[in-house]
Amino acid sequence: MRKTQTRNGKYDVMAVGKALAILCAFTPETPTLSVTEISDRLKLPKSTAHNLLGTLKHFGFVTQEPKEKFYQLGYKVFELSELFSHNTQLVNHAMPHLRRLADQTKETIKLGVLSGSEVLVIAAIESSFILHTRGDEGRRAPLYCTGLGKAWLATLPDDEIREIAAQIGLSPITSRTITTLDRLEQEVAKIRANGYAVDQQENEQGVCCVAACVHDPFGRPKAVVSVSGPSSRITHNRISKLAVLVLDAAEAISTPQGSQSGKAR
Repeated sequence: MRKTQTRNGKYDVMAVGKALAILCAFTPETPTLSVTEISDRLKLPKSTAHNLLGTLKHFGFVTQEPKEKFYQLGYKVFELSELFSHNTQLVNHAMPHLRRLADQTKETIKLGVLSGSEVLVIAAIESSFILHTRGDEGRRAPLYCTGLGKAWLATLPDDEIREIAAQIGLSPITSRTITTLDRLEQEVAKIRANGYAVDQQENEQGVCCVAACVHDPFGRPKAVVSVSGPSSRITHNRISKLAVLVLDAAEAISTPQGSQSGKAR
């Protein structure tokens, strides 16, 4: 696999870059393009353009007209754009409640969504304390050893949890990380009973977290919200108080825009 080094010292896979360039070649003015047009525009050998288009077509990023053989963007691009739009709307709706939670706790607040077998942090508000946890916006968190991840994991069927555990493994990250399926299943049962998840230095030494799931109007999980901070402040005695606030924020975010829940805001 050929790579090139960029100015910032990182490496890019050339084939991926060329494939992305092909997708960016489609515009409102040129919604359809032929292999030859793409080859000319991007200064690619026609065979290379053809092979890359074949791969993009296989994964649904482009489609090809059966007669003229012109290419256009495929359903997968639309699917990703809808996902991006959904997450943007979710963040806009959630942000006032995240700020309120940040004001109440003075700790770092995160909002995440499921991305493959991890949680992707799509919004964060960092604590103003000098000693605080990172916001990690744009980063992914493991499902089995973080508050965000375990809160989402607990919404899944037991057989799916076992499949995920087998797929990703339960590698120890700290001395407190859950590393066996039996222990993980016990933890999931506890989360389901309490309604919230707790990470007690399982993913990062000295960091604790309390998280709860956000649901859509049909009761399905759509996001997770958490409050995290150093273990010196997120103490055992404080966890139950933070859980009440996190659950309240999760319920508020779950409420559709334009609706009001019974709780005072």
